[in-house]
Amino acid sequence: MAVTAFGTNDAQTVKLWSSLTMREALKATMMNRLMGTDKRAIIQELTELTKSAGDQIKYDLLMQMTGAGVEGDNRMRDNEEALVYYQDSVKIDQLRNAHAFRRMSQQRTLHDMRMDAKSNLADWFAGKLDSYCFRSLCGDTTFSFAGNTATAPDSDHYIVCGDVAKGTVLATQEASLGNNDQIQLADMDYAKEAAKTLTPPIRPAIIDGQEYFVVVLHPYSVTDIRLDVANSAYTDWPTIQMYANKRGLSNPIFTGALGVYNGMIIMESNYLPAFTGAAASTVRRNLFLGAQAGVFARGSAYDGIEKERMGKDNLMSWYEQTDDYGNEKGISCGSIFGLKSTLFNSKDYGKIVMSAYSATHNV
Repeated sequence: MAVTAFGTNDAQTVKLWSSLTMREALKATMMNRLMGTDKRAIIQELTELTKSAGDQIKYDLLMQMTGAGVEGDNRMRDNEEALVYYQDSVKIDQLRNAHAFRRMSQQRTLHDMRMDAKSNLADWFAGKLDSYCFRSLCGDTTFSFAGNTATAPDSDHYIVCGDVAKGTVLATQEASLGNNDQIQLADMDYAKEAAKTLTPPIRPAIIDGQEYFVVVLHPYSVTDIRLDVANSAYTDWPTIQMYANKRGLSNPIFTGALGVYNGMIIMESNYLPAFTGAAASTVRRNLFLGAQAGVFARGSAYDGIEKERMGKDNLMSWYEQTDDYGNEKGISCGSIFGLKSTLFNSKDYGKIVMSAYSATHNV
């Protein structure tokens, strides 16, 4: 029978298992498909704290140019337009979890407990990252991590689907949503129109050299969109899917995408949270996302010796230990990070929340 072979935290073991766990955790997340280091990524990755001490990064939000430019041979000198930045910040903290088991538990099973622990911890971290990301982007004010507390969408950055009177308090409008207020393709068009006419406008992400926005829908709302397309004059759903599949050959953001409609990549996630209140069970906040809608910051608390053990570019810890004279054994995994929805002047920057009646469909 097989018994898990434990290392003693030697450098090669730690590098192998920590890097495998980080890679598997990120690979399983939608957040990773939206993430990049460029300012035109949906989720901008910040790495400054992987190389220096601190628990907070201040980052710049670049505003679009608004000047008229210079025509013909008119003088350009002294008519240049300044780069305009606003500043936001994100904090980081450590998140850990672990598995523990005793010698007789290993003796009674054929499972490779180290491998199972790696898979379980990677799945757990993947779920946490997507959940934290979408709770922040959706404006779930009950969510906070590392001191980054989510803020409710401001009145310029949300759309309430259906025939609901516009007001200033989103939760009040959400409570009025009924079973005729499901999301439709038209609502995505309205969000795109608003994104382009806001001050400042929401910039699309650059993907394969082309400009796209991203729409993330809850599975209930995905069904509503399909039904809307089937019963309206909009382009049929297979055509929307076909375009995404063609694009999917060249960029991972299209992998698993439901379709592309009017310059918007449609994606699906069951991590869009339900909300407390009168309509908690029937309202979801779907997301329209542009460039720098959110940020993800990584940190590293490892000293030089620890970095040799973990691998200098690996930002997930891996520890195995024994206790009770070798009878109790455990595996711990952790990472230091922070994430949040971006704000400037206390207003949303790169997203629009689309609240809709969204309930399970009876067959």
